Amino acid sequence: MRFLPRLLLTLTALLPLAAHAAEGPKRLAPVSVGIAIESGSYVLGETLPVRVLVRNNTPAPLTLGKGDHPAGAFEVIRHGDPQQRNLAREPKGCLPKPLTLKPNEERVFDLDLSVAADLSRQGKYLVTFGAIVHGVRYDTQPKAVDIVPGSVVLEGTQLFANDPTRQRHFTLVRWPRDHVDRLFLRVQDTPDGRFFPTVMLGAYLPLVTPRLNISPAGEIVVLHRATPEFYVRNVFWSLPAEFVRRSTQSLLDPATADTERLNGMRADLDAIIQKNESQRKADHDKIERIKANNPKRPLN
Repeated sequence: MRFLPRLLLTLTALLPLAAHAAEGPKRLAPVSVGIAIESGSYVLGETLPVRVLVRNNTPAPLTLGKGDHPAGAFEVIRHGDPQQRNLAREPKGCLPKPLTLKPNEERVFDLDLSVAADLSRQGKYLVTFGAIVHGVRYDTQPKAVDIVPGSVVLEGTQLFANDPTRQRHFTLVRWPRDHVDRLFLRVQDTPDGRFFPTVMLGAYLPLVTPRLNISPAGEIVVLHRATPEFYVRNVFWSLPAEFVRRSTQSLLDPATADTERLNGMRADLDAIIQKNESQRKADHDKIERIKANNPKRPLN
């Protein structure tokens, strides 16, 4: 999982909240906890990477989790749920148990929230992570993340000859991330409703409708325009019990690439001509100013 360095700075800046700590003068908690989520929104079914930080603030070894208490666990609540149910799937936590930190030691863990919690419905979720020390839980501030359906671009269905009761539905959806449109492939089976992880196919330029080819042998090919010069071709292998990506290729569109290159050459040539013309005009104006300041004297 890849995270920008600024996320680590965010993690180290976060201070824990002791959910059950006794009231009294404020002092540094024995453990600091931080959480970072790379994007504010994810497409339904997409892998959701989360980075968790825990730090021992004491001068002695510190053990997180003991007996029935996990070292750390998520609390995930869907906004608008009147019962405020915790949708985390791992009641025993997601960190090694027990987890012992050396004095002033800091540990970072990369986790998948789509596995650790039930995010199967679209909506806004509030995510908190807590570290547990001696029965006291120290929580991060809640982080909000949106699970969105995306805008449907194209759909298709795969039939299985050896399993006529099963159908696999493919949905190509678009959604912006980092101010760039992205294309995603969402996969769901019927009648059991099983989801496979949603796949991001790459940047998406909606000038040409993508192609979705479904072969009887189970090969799924998605071809879409990513930039004015390139297509992206993704190939998947789809069997009743599995769905895996086989390859991703960038394909140059010769016609468009030549046009873009020629347009660039024309733009460069126009810029040179304009620069030369501006210089010629500046030289002409300079000569005229010299003439005006030095009029010819009549001969005696």
